[in-house]
Amino acid sequence: MSCYSSKHDVCCPISCAGIDLFPKQLILIKRCTSIRNPCDGTTEATLFATEISPTSTQLPSGMITIMNSSPDCTMNVDITDSSGLTMITIDARSADTIQVDGLISCILTCTGPNTDDFCTGTFEADLQYTINK
Repeated sequence: MSCYSSKHDVCCPISCAGIDLFPKQLILIKRCTSIRNPCDGTTEATLFATEISPTSTQLPSGMITIMNSSPDCTMNVDITDSSGLTMITIDARSADTIQVDGLISCILTCTGPNTDDFCTGTFEADLQYTINK
């Protein structure tokens, strides 16, 4: 069947009119980065940040996982998304997975018994957002 109508054809008006059925496009962000930060309680590591307005509908949402592979350091993570600030603590040799909606930033500090030590681990993000074409 073609879009050229005749007495015997029925034309689909949407495809013939050139209307885009999907005016939005899904964008995926998959990020995995190593963490190595001093256990001094003050040095911040920015794991994720965006300069998009906090009221934008294009802020990414999804899941983030932070794994702490340090033997002694504790990770303190400040996650800011569209619902506000969430503070989580990840003990040594453990991990946490957090669902975020409209992620704005994820900032990490580490504390431990020896300020010369480093906390180590990984930050994994599986995020998505939509844009208008």
